Amino acid sequence: MFRKYIFLLFVVSCSKDALSNSLLAPCKIEDEDCVRNSVNAAIPKILQGIPELGVETSDPLFLEKIEGNLSILKYKFYNTTIIGYKDCAVTNLKTSPDLSSVHYVLNCPKFKLSGQYDISGRLIILPVEGNGDYELVTGKYKIDVDSDLKIHTGSDGKTYLSIKNFKLKCKALTPILFDFKNLFNGQKDLSDAVHKFANENWPEVAELVQDPTFYACMNKITRNVNKYLKTVPLDDFKLN
Repeated sequence: MFRKYIFLLFVVSCSKDALSNSLLAPCKIEDEDCVRNSVNAAIPKILQGIPELGVETSDPLFLEKIEGNLSILKYKFYNTTIIGYKDCAVTNLKTSPDLSSVHYVLNCPKFKLSGQYDISGRLIILPVEGNGDYELVTGKYKIDVDSDLKIHTGSDGKTYLSIKNFKLKCKALTPILFDFKNLFNGQKDLSDAVHKFANENWPEVAELVQDPTFYACMNKITRNVNKYLKTVPLDDFKLN
């Protein structure tokens, strides 16, 4: 029976008799064009938040703290705002027949992060330290997502779907602009050298530092999406 359900990125697809808080157009699982168009049309609506259902906004996304404990570099981001998830497009959506897992790719044109930072260690070959305000502006990103799903029974006796966990594989496809104020307590020559290195070697720098930030973002997005999924029983998405 689970072949009659479709998991579309963060939510499942809706049937002809779907509830009013369904955000996706009905599709048959065999109709890949419909599935892709439906989920991509729904992404901005889902990520902007649904206050009446207790679902917070995921774009802009606010994180009080992001912590990266890497082998050669330690960083903390505070009061960070991330913009860009609502512009991501979904491709390569694949759901297991028993609805236990889903794979998809997010193709994102741009992210902008801003907040405060504290950093120390080595940025590949250069020492780096400082604290202050920061801004990161990326170009295109490709994010492969593999999620395990869970089907459970609610207190009302109905069946619901939730995202249990996920794994990410992130790849920057175009240059990233790094701007960290007050590196080395404002020593301009040292700061300029680090910025020049980071901006010229953005693929290697992104590969080093990106995972803690993307996992923190997806953790919060997943919590928001699961709040939505708790409001719509799985049977309401059944295709006849």
